Amino acid sequence: MNDSPRLATRDDLPAPGGRIHLVGIGGAGMRGLAKLMRHAGYEVDGCDRSPGDHGDLTSLGIAVAAGHGASHVDGVDLLVRTSAVPDDAPEVQAALRSGVRVLRRARALGAALNGRPLAGIAGTHGKTTITAMTGFACEAAGLDPTVMVGGHVGAWGGFARTGTGPSVVEADEYDRSFLELDPTVALVSSLEAEHLDTYGDFDGVRAAFAEFAGRADGGTGLLFCADDAGARSLGADYAGSRSYGFADDADFRLAPHAPHGRWRIIWAGGETDVTLRVPGRHNAQNAAGAFAVALALGARPSAAARGLAGFSGVGRRLEVLGTWGSATLVDDYAHHPTEVAASIEALHAAYPDAAIEVVFQPHLFTRTRDFAAEFGTALESADRVSVLPIYPAREEPIEGVSSDLIVASPGFSGALVDGSEALALADAAVAGANRRVIAFMGAGDVTAIAHEAAARAARSSPGGAARGGALS
Repeated sequence: MNDSPRLATRDDLPAPGGRIHLVGIGGAGMRGLAKLMRHAGYEVDGCDRSPGDHGDLTSLGIAVAAGHGASHVDGVDLLVRTSAVPDDAPEVQAALRSGVRVLRRARALGAALNGRPLAGIAGTHGKTTITAMTGFACEAAGLDPTVMVGGHVGAWGGFARTGTGPSVVEADEYDRSFLELDPTVALVSSLEAEHLDTYGDFDGVRAAFAEFAGRADGGTGLLFCADDAGARSLGADYAGSRSYGFADDADFRLAPHAPHGRWRIIWAGGETDVTLRVPGRHNAQNAAGAFAVALALGARPSAAARGLAGFSGVGRRLEVLGTWGSATLVDDYAHHPTEVAASIEALHAAYPDAAIEVVFQPHLFTRTRDFAAEFGTALESADRVSVLPIYPAREEPIEGVSSDLIVASPGFSGALVDGSEALALADAAVAGANRRVIAFMGAGDVTAIAHEAAARAARSSPGGAARGGALS
């Protein structure tokens, strides 16, 4: 179906005007792809098992069917599926019987964008934010980029921006998806053990990143974070690669310039000040990487800095749902120990006078098994921690693996809770007198609990301030 060893090109797609059906269209990556294909002149529709809100798609004339069925393939020229859709899905089987080409989402994206200026933003952490930041920088510079990002960006009304200029793509290592891309510029923000269900061990992860990075003009198009040991080691393998970060030898070096989110980026061509609306040292690193990519794509430094100053965050990345009473509720996607630690650090920095309380939902049995102790250590930097049951996503349970592994890790003082208990914690925080930030953290359906908590807070405290966006 989609196992060709060669990189996909536009020859793998139907002629514009053809019909493309996306199975699992409600996912972040598929929504962006649907918008991209619609912009390219295709008739696009899709289906998803979750009803949800698909207004960003229906506003473009993209029909979304609830549930799955073989009839969805009738009259289709190409079927695109997410990696989560199994081979025995009714649409996939119907397509095979009728001779309709089937592509994974990653390969369809490569087919649409390979062969044109393309920045692939990869890394164990930070790629969603860096991708969106780069898009803002390129947009401000008049480059009219196409941007594919794994989070909702309010300014773009969804998960993609379509344009006529270079492409900026979040390059996901899960299921080796980023190896379907042929980047002219590659950024690697971080390189740690992750998705070991796919790669087996860290060496497998690193080999895949090396293949990805080497495609960027033989590695000379590689940008890497000098502050991350894994990314730095990778960058050392490629002569001509460049770095960014706080390290003294970084090619795009960060220096604090003033309080309240102002930073200076210094590089061989000059220096510029950047004021950020998103908090934390990790977001300053993200901005430096985005700035470097934007310059590589042809942006003027001043324009790139102006675009970064206008960036207010991505959905579920330290997204403030509102403040009611003495409590601020935050929804955050962090699901790896390094991400969890960085998010908590940013919360402490943004709210120095508040207690930081985290409701954490582990994502995947394999990740919990592999990093239980590391999660415990990362979460200990919060003032209070509650741990929800594991969100399994695509996985079957593993005997002996549960959230108890995190709670039982050495020195950990958090408690196991269920969804109703997590809501009760948020209710108590809203009703209490002490200043608190409640961060609902994880890649699963913990976001639904966060939004329910916000809805309950709005009902109980009508004088509160509900708002979306990044931390203030």
